[in-house]
Amino acid sequence: MATKTFEIQVQDDHVEKVARTNKPMLALSELIWNSLDADAMRVTITLETDALNGLSAIEVDDNGHGIPHADVETLFKKLGGSWKKARRYTIERQRILHGKEGKGRLRAFSLGRVVDWTIRYKDGDKLLAYPVRMVKEKPRHGEIDDPTPAPKLNSSGVTVRITELVSNFRSLSKEDAPADLAAIFALYLRQHPGIEISINGGLLDPAAVVDFSKNYPLPEVKSSSGKVYPAQLEVVEWKVRTPRKLFLCSADGFPIDEQAPGVTAPSFEFSAYLKCDYFTELQDSNAIDLVGMDPQVSAVLTAAKAALRDHFRQRSAERATGLVAEWLEQKVYPFDAAPKDAIEEAERQVFDLVALSINTYLPDFAETDHKTKRLQLRLLRQAIERGADDLNTILVEVLDLPAERRKELATLLSRTTLTAVINASRIIADRLNFLKGLETLVFDDEFRDRVLERTQLHRIVAENSWLFGEQYHLSVDDQSLTEVLKKHIELQRREVLVDEPVVRADGRRGVVDLMYSRNTSISGSADREHLVVELKRPKVPIDTDATNQVESYAFAVADDERFRDVNVKWVFWAISTKVDANVQRKTKQKDRPPGMLHQDDGQRITIWVKTWGQIINDARARLQFMADKLAIVPDRDQSLAYLRATYPKYLSELFSDQGADET
Repeated sequence: MATKTFEIQVQDDHVEKVARTNKPMLALSELIWNSLDADAMRVTITLETDALNGLSAIEVDDNGHGIPHADVETLFKKLGGSWKKARRYTIERQRILHGKEGKGRLRAFSLGRVVDWTIRYKDGDKLLAYPVRMVKEKPRHGEIDDPTPAPKLNSSGVTVRITELVSNFRSLSKEDAPADLAAIFALYLRQHPGIEISINGGLLDPAAVVDFSKNYPLPEVKSSSGKVYPAQLEVVEWKVRTPRKLFLCSADGFPIDEQAPGVTAPSFEFSAYLKCDYFTELQDSNAIDLVGMDPQVSAVLTAAKAALRDHFRQRSAERATGLVAEWLEQKVYPFDAAPKDAIEEAERQVFDLVALSINTYLPDFAETDHKTKRLQLRLLRQAIERGADDLNTILVEVLDLPAERRKELATLLSRTTLTAVINASRIIADRLNFLKGLETLVFDDEFRDRVLERTQLHRIVAENSWLFGEQYHLSVDDQSLTEVLKKHIELQRREVLVDEPVVRADGRRGVVDLMYSRNTSISGSADREHLVVELKRPKVPIDTDATNQVESYAFAVADDERFRDVNVKWVFWAISTKVDANVQRKTKQKDRPPGMLHQDDGQRITIWVKTWGQIINDARARLQFMADKLAIVPDRDQSLAYLRATYPKYLSELFSDQGADET
């Protein structure tokens, strides 16, 4: 048997770039697309495991038309010269083609080191087969053997076998892998019924589990070359649990990349497909990995997420309205009169949401007799409103809710009253929106050079003392050190006359931005800690001048006898977006925590340098547990809308086109 070699006619680094992806499900889907482009009616994915139950090999087999031996070398070695490029539809079945550049086969190297193709094709009345072999270390080099007769039971087609895997790829072998693939191929399989795709024996059948779908037009996307691409969003709701994803697709609906959808939609399982050939352009130029940095993509994503939110608001209202109307007709709804106030209305809405979830995830609930259903809904209402200890018992023994949904609802409702849940949810949502909005103001190119220090940034931070820790409350806002002294003495309940101003070493009066205070009771003592914060606008880094200013405040405190008190500690923070190199060196000293600029021997005065990134991340981490439980995921648009609505007197100019620099 003769073996000949071929070389892909591009540079190694280009092949490696094409072959690289960190999303194994999309790499696997590229191999499936190759099978479908070859007019396969059956594609079988087999995941082989070793003795330790780890993934050892991935195999994709199809019954497509295969590749004649005489053509294979030409097809394999010309990356970007695929036969598909001149066609829009497959040869035999006239199905829409997915790949047009011949890159799909190289995605296999993102899964494993060795890739073997066994290609079967018809030559007159004969069925012939031959292997093609490539390895990751030589991505341009391949070997092809002569054809031999194929086993009689085989049909034409291709078997791709990937071995020496680069990872265990848990996302491929987990239970919901078929649902992942079903979401990727849903649109195609609905367009072309009769195709069978299976993974480890599980057949994909998206049409059978689609509950509802709808298309929404979106604003056009204009590329840097001036070409205009139409865009639309298709939302598909599923009858089964499916990982929620937003797929970036070609105009024909072929997924190219994926993202988290970034919207909250309780009781819905869905996939969203953002269809626009601009994503195809990015993929063809190997720029799809930089999609998050593209302003055109950012704009269409913002529009898509807004459409998603509108979709689920409408769908939730439709579901709840229809369900409540049905229960009212059956006389099982546990509320008789209209809500008396906003709180009761909110409580009613939350009850409807929980009841809707139960109705969705308990198929037999809708068929329950009216008497039993009335009792169950009344028990649910009482358990929710009172925060009853037996809520879990009701969810398990009365309603038999699935464990995962039971955990979600119990976490939300079991430890407090419904009104408190609503209020707490609002607080958490507001704080997360504030953090996201603050992050946008100090880091986003659109705002960071325009946001003003004292009249904007300072003002909104002053109203959110929790940003620095729940233990602090605002004592002084933009006041002189003399006023700081007065507030300090007031908090200490001391009678000291302040008749001389507090001055810095150079004789000037110091003005601090913010001072926060807290009590710390240890073994009967009543120690107090003051946190003094000096803010800098985002485009002003913390440099030596800034640290000198903060140090002068701190040393003025240390040198003024009226500030001296063994039970008081002073902590000074200088905050901005960046820290220059000189200050960074000073805050990276041996035997000191990173960021500490100064601490006196008695630890009475400590000076820190902080960045907005650290402040925001620390605050977000404190909120993350509740945010996860409440499924709150604020995005840029929501957070800016929150800031605009909450702080109009400070930020109205910033959000207009007339934002001026501070002088």
